[in-house]
Amino acid sequence: MSFIKLCEATNYFNFDNAIGVGMTGIMYKATLPNGLFLAVKRLYYSPDLDNHFETEIKILGRYNHRNIVPLLGFCIEEKGKDRILVYQYMSRGKLSDWLSDCDATSTKLGWPLVTRIALGVARGLCCLHHSLHMVHLSISSECILLEENFEPRISNFGGAVFLNIHDKGTDKGFEKDVYDFGILIFELIEGKKFDQIIQSFRNINNNHGSAGFFSAIHESLIERKYEDEVSALFRTAVDCVHPFPHQRPTMLEVYRKLSNVWEGDELRQQSLTPDQLPELFSATISRDEIVEVTLQIQN
Repeated sequence: MSFIKLCEATNYFNFDNAIGVGMTGIMYKATLPNGLFLAVKRLYYSPDLDNHFETEIKILGRYNHRNIVPLLGFCIEEKGKDRILVYQYMSRGKLSDWLSDCDATSTKLGWPLVTRIALGVARGLCCLHHSLHMVHLSISSECILLEENFEPRISNFGGAVFLNIHDKGTDKGFEKDVYDFGILIFELIEGKKFDQIIQSFRNINNNHGSAGFFSAIHESLIERKYEDEVSALFRTAVDCVHPFPHQRPTMLEVYRKLSNVWEGDELRQQSLTPDQLPELFSATISRDEIVEVTLQIQN
């Protein structure tokens, strides 16, 4: 697809078609003549433009995973500075859109959907950390996209980094992702964005593991049949934001805990090492080549 076709599909990148604004670019909903939808990300011009562009292509163009957004193609406008990435469209939009404007008695995401989303994001991060040895570094509800069935997909890989596990200091990247994931769980539990729950979070952080943690849980999730599950999810989030980074769990440990919440499967308690990761943590090499569309704009 040419740059001109992408312009037409997004009404020339009209902000009315914007579905997400991130640190590296703006995502637009593109409508093709046949009625199909695409998600088109136009990167901001910056000194790091090419690095962000190449990183996303390197990661998303090579690996397939059920919880990582699929990259379908990219476009370089040769005579300009546009770098465009084309993704599969996620019909439910950003997770953050489902966390806004919740009143005191209801949340847009009920139980057990909250746990399903948390589990899917944890699965994707577990693949990044333990299979690909990669850190995302900007996990938030803004970069989690939802399919029609609410299966989550991690996006925005422009700042992601591959790590050499033998180098010193690499744990900090993993620990940051775990912390950010803990914040994401708090948002899911309360049904609000982090800036709306900051005081609840400060209370938790100042009194780590306090007995009064239920006061921060969105009341619409406290139902008799789910109380234990909500409690377990919340405790996992508290562990993820532990003030001492080295005491935070790994994403493998987090996934195991959330699996127990979701399925109640005692077999998940078995000891696993990164070398024994189940297939669901693996990213397969893409057999379909990512198509580059190189544009030559006529003067």
